[in-house]
Amino acid sequence: MKKIIISLLILFVSASAFAQTPDELFSQYKGKKNAEYVHLGRVLFKMLKPIVNHHADDPTAKAVMRGIKSLRVLDLEECSQKVKQQFAQSAKGLTTKGYEPIVSSNTDGDRTLILVRQKKSSIRELLILNTGDDDCTLVQLKGKIKPENVSNIIKKIK
Repeated sequence: MKKIIISLLILFVSASAFAQTPDELFSQYKGKKNAEYVHLGRVLFKMLKPIVNHHADDPTAKAVMRGIKSLRVLDLEECSQKVKQQFAQSAKGLTTKGYEPIVSSNTDGDRTLILVRQKKSSIRELLILNTGDDDCTLVQLKGKIKPENVSNIIKKIK
């Protein structure tokens, strides 16, 4: 019995060692050769608010833009195939605890995953992960956005 418990403990520890958070994925791959990483923080979004308020005709778009606090984008399109494969493997171990899946698609080797983290009635974080042979992308949007505003924008796009 003792061997079984120790074996299960080792299995649990080794499985959790491969789990990665979005922050760890950004940190691990943003420095890779030809990787493109952009982080737009809270200060920049505060500076953009007057511009958005003055030029945006759509009140829903204004509301969404006012709610965004930060945006991070990691694009590995120009990286080597080896880096893309490593990223795809790392992304499989992405910890989704606390996130709610919105879209999950796996077709022809391309995997797309869209997750949201909600608090009360607001989206606090939107995470978009795309892996494939040609492109690997990770996008993280943080803020306080009402889900109905996102739905309205999607309806207008369609």
